[in-house]
Amino acid sequence: MPPKNATAAAVGKTLADRREQAREAALKELRALRGDLNTLEAVLTGKRKKSDFSPFDVVHGAFEIFRHAASVFEAEDMLAACARELEAAKAQDYLQRHGANDLVKPAGWHWISPRGEMHFLGKSDDADKAAAKLAELLQAGRRPKRKDKADGQTEAEPAAPIPAQIEA
Repeated sequence: MPPKNATAAAVGKTLADRREQAREAALKELRALRGDLNTLEAVLTGKRKKSDFSPFDVVHGAFEIFRHAASVFEAEDMLAACARELEAAKAQDYLQRHGANDLVKPAGWHWISPRGEMHFLGKSDDADKAAAKLAELLQAGRRPKRKDKADGQTEAEPAAPIPAQIEA
């Protein structure tokens, strides 16, 4: 079985490709419809003969534009829905990987710390917020880096003088 991310990427790429093809087709039909409308205008103003034009071309072009544009919008909606579901699945995977459980009573995502404290992370249907809260709790448990190592300087090396101090 292929990894979930590869499958989601393939689906996303296919949807994006179909959206792009439909967009190109809609733009092509728009250009053709623009020409048909110019021909209709010429026929109606008397600059061209009636036999040079079929009113069905205008209707057919408009319908094709509608069809392609609808498929572009549908593909965009599907891509957005896939992205939301993928993020929710990643959040749920993160929660489960770090030992959080979706309990029935008390309802919601809970995590028991190494100290034995139970933390409420969020509602059952909101795994994204629960994952963010778990990440915050996991970060809070770590010691911050020492300042002298974080800055990369030791006490023997004074900081560079500020330009305002040099001028004074």
